[in-house]
Amino acid sequence: MSRRLRVVASLALLVVGSPLLAQAGKGGAMKFEIYRDAAKEYRWRLKAANGKVLATAGQGYKAKADCTKGVERLQGDLSKYKFEVYQDKAKEYRWRLRAPNGQIVASASEGYKAKADCEKAIESIKKGAAGAKVEDMT
Repeated sequence: MSRRLRVVASLALLVVGSPLLAQAGKGGAMKFEIYRDAAKEYRWRLKAANGKVLATAGQGYKAKADCTKGVERLQGDLSKYKFEVYQDKAKEYRWRLRAPNGQIVASASEGYKAKADCEKAIESIKKGAAGAKVEDMT
């Protein structure tokens, strides 16, 4: 394989692997996974169609029903919640989601070099969370 072809193939893999682009089409299926962490608490994570984690729960839940309710609230009306964009210690942009009572209920799973990429991730979640299926991993 020529060097040029390898470069093109690598770039194509990066583009296809992008969680933002994976969700751009209508068919990009996000999913919530409910699982138990090392402390035996229930948590959820929101994954893109390509398997990358886009968001995580802001807390662990003692009861699975409470974790499930948290997911259902996020699948409902996200306009009640406030996305906040901030820079972390590494100077990367991250987001967190606050409930109307001020509690952080979700956060970015990774930092973004550009603020615009962080904002695109938020838009992707706003568009895809409502239709995301829920998978119980417990």
